[in-house]
Amino acid sequence: MSQRDRHANERDVPPGRMVWTNTFRARSDKVIAIGRIMLAAGSICIAWLDSMQAPLPPEPMYALLVAYFCYAVIVAILAWRTEIATVRGTFIRHVIDILAFAAFMSMTDGASSPFFVLIPFTLLSATLHWRWRGAFWSGLVCLLILLYLGYFDTRDLFDPDADTTTNVSRLLFIFVAAVLLIWLGAHQEAVRAELLRLVQRTPALPQGREWPAAAALEYAAHVMLVKRALLIWSDGEEPWTYVALWKNGVCKVTQMPPDAFEFWTDKTLQQRSLLISDAARGRLLVHKGDGRFDWWTGERPPLSPALVDTFSLTSAVSVHFEVGDLQARLFLLEPPALTLDDVAITEIIADRIKALFEQAMLVRRLSDEAAVEERIRIGRDLHDGVLQTLAGTALQLQSLRPMGQQPPDDLEERLTAIQSMLVDEQRELRTFIRALEPGREHGNAAEVQLEHQFAVLADRLMLQWQIDVDVALDPAKVRLPMGLTYELARMTSEATANAVRHGHAQKVRIKLRTDREAITLTVDDDGVGFGFGGRVEHAELEHKKMGPRSLRERTAARGGRLSIDRIAEWTRVMIMLPMPR
Repeated sequence: MSQRDRHANERDVPPGRMVWTNTFRARSDKVIAIGRIMLAAGSICIAWLDSMQAPLPPEPMYALLVAYFCYAVIVAILAWRTEIATVRGTFIRHVIDILAFAAFMSMTDGASSPFFVLIPFTLLSATLHWRWRGAFWSGLVCLLILLYLGYFDTRDLFDPDADTTTNVSRLLFIFVAAVLLIWLGAHQEAVRAELLRLVQRTPALPQGREWPAAAALEYAAHVMLVKRALLIWSDGEEPWTYVALWKNGVCKVTQMPPDAFEFWTDKTLQQRSLLISDAARGRLLVHKGDGRFDWWTGERPPLSPALVDTFSLTSAVSVHFEVGDLQARLFLLEPPALTLDDVAITEIIADRIKALFEQAMLVRRLSDEAAVEERIRIGRDLHDGVLQTLAGTALQLQSLRPMGQQPPDDLEERLTAIQSMLVDEQRELRTFIRALEPGREHGNAAEVQLEHQFAVLADRLMLQWQIDVDVALDPAKVRLPMGLTYELARMTSEATANAVRHGHAQKVRIKLRTDREAITLTVDDDGVGFGFGGRVEHAELEHKKMGPRSLRERTAARGGRLSIDRIAEWTRVMIMLPMPR
């Protein structure tokens, strides 16, 4: 492409549009090249037939036609071998075509030459390359060439004694053809601009639980260049009708009763796309599918009168979409021009808006599920922490009843121990509540010394349940993330509480083994067990709902496995968790 052509037609063109323009121009070059060969070959035949009827010196004409035919073949070969992204020389080739056709006509019969059929080819090729600008300037040049040839041929273009009918008819033909091609090029450019706006920008993703009406209407207004846009939707799970009105960059969402407008459209139009020319009079086209449109001929108003009056609806493009139980209709109000192409583009916009609402519904669903999971986790932590401590404290207080006759020192020692237990649990509860505060999640990534944490845990369990607790770590010195250490401590507390409260255990042996692949927590107790002998794996425990539910859920949440085994007089609870990377 020449520098003149590049600067004249691709100023301020974004990269995406540049690729699109080059792609279309490259494909047009290939089609035009084939047409040029056909015209060159046909022109040789026309020259031969013309020389048979009116003998003229054919040698210069044939030489030029053969040269032009060879030029057409070479250009076609280059066009088909050229990469799409590197289109050059279209303006130069267009100028050569115009000069060649003007020369052929001047060497034969001027404006009445049979080579006039080559002029429409220049108009069409210019429209394909440069749309309405190409049609305008090429049409102007062709008209000037015809005027000059007509005047040169007759010396008086409108002399009634000369045969001017052919010249004037051809001028009229080129003028009308140029006007139509200019309109076609302008329409093609407008549609292409809409498609570019459609693909160059995507709607903003929804944030939080709010419906993404503002982002949807802003995107729709940007693509269709409208000042007002309206979106109405109703959710089957909520007894409300939502109305969002976007006007000059400001969006207002209103929650209304479900019967606010009685109906949005007639029942027969609920699933249809509409091209509304006059909403108040009910004049609209209904898209029947496959590009077929029919005028509305129903007896009832096609649109809700209340809806038309409330939002002053005049002309609009309206499209329906649904997401599950959610029903919605989009109105793009007062578009610059009502065309059938606008319906197709609006349907694409509605499809993208539908994806926004699908994402919003997914966010809501995930948020609800996350809230439920968090409530379960909090309940599990309270059960395995505060509840077990309170249960141990209750047992300690109950054991004080027969000590009324004991020396005050023994009673004071027991009360001090109980007070220490409550203080420790109060500290744990405060830490637990602080971890729930926003911005505290990152604290779980900090590593702590496992040996110290489990030593403190063992002392607390012995004091809480009045049992013997033995802790062994393999290896002894190991650091784990705080969140994982907290989970292991809660699992150990829950397993110990079950052994004491339900199995009446007096001795508990805790062993924690870590390696590169897994963490294995083993809790052995001398209690009566769970009422079944042999080893039971995690899958069977889950299927039959056997064993401690809290331990099953905690282990599964961490992607681990729980097993329960009876070994001689010991009951073994084994938990295997994957080592975090």
